[in-house]
Amino acid sequence: MSSKRKWDQATPELDSELPSKATKTDETKTASEAAATAAAIAAKIAAQFANGGTGGGGKDPYDGEFTHDIDINDLRNRYLLTKGSTQQQIHEETGASVSTKGTWYPDRSKATDRDPPLYLHIAANTQEILQGAIVKVRDLIDMDLGSLVEDKKDRQRERRKWPEEKLPVGLESIRNFNVRAKVVGPSGVFVKYIQQETQTRVQIKGIGSGFVDQETGREADEPMYIHVTGPDEQQVARAKALTEDLLEVVRAEHAKVKAVVQQQQMELHQAQLQYAAYSAYVCITLLI
Repeated sequence: MSSKRKWDQATPELDSELPSKATKTDETKTASEAAATAAAIAAKIAAQFANGGTGGGGKDPYDGEFTHDIDINDLRNRYLLTKGSTQQQIHEETGASVSTKGTWYPDRSKATDRDPPLYLHIAANTQEILQGAIVKVRDLIDMDLGSLVEDKKDRQRERRKWPEEKLPVGLESIRNFNVRAKVVGPSGVFVKYIQQETQTRVQIKGIGSGFVDQETGREADEPMYIHVTGPDEQQVARAKALTEDLLEVVRAEHAKVKAVVQQQQMELHQAQLQYAAYSAYVCITLLI
């Protein structure tokens, strides 16, 4: 263990949740989701060059007299539909142009009118050609992905074989002390430090953690805890030791802040009692 730990350094007070959007995205995005995003970008670039476009202004090369949009943001096989080879095949078989539009959102409620959820834009010179392309896309949407789902389950089972540790935080947020913020450190520096030192994955989960489970779409219904996992038992053990050391420091700081808060509450309560007694005395005096 290094003589100077990240959490021994003086840090500013953190009274709000730390921004961790990018980290969460990287940690929770599955392989199929990453592939969908990459394929969508590749399809757009390939389409531009295929039509001699430069990506600049002017008319969209995929616009036609007859058009139709199909929302694919929440489809399991969206990665297949956004592949350039798939869209080229549809074009060759039907004569219609297919392009990827919008942005993939794990949470589509964050989409805007200016940047809508992921969708396919189909354009054709006749209604018959357009309808043929729509039918082709619908067939791909309905394609059985059983084998791909099974592969995902296999990867999940493989990941669960890794050694892991679960360390309860055991603290509640109080005024001027955000537990999650104190544990992760400024910009997540404490958690990143443990991960870099041990080559493990360290995640804060549970109530108030901000970690959303992909299967349930919400936080784990249990008190906040730190989950450590990695391919090597010694690495996980090392990460556990550093995490316990970090929690010890955070708990000591929490105890100090809690004592101050309790003292302030006691003084406020005494002041309220004194004011009530004084008000009663004044009332009695006036009645006499």
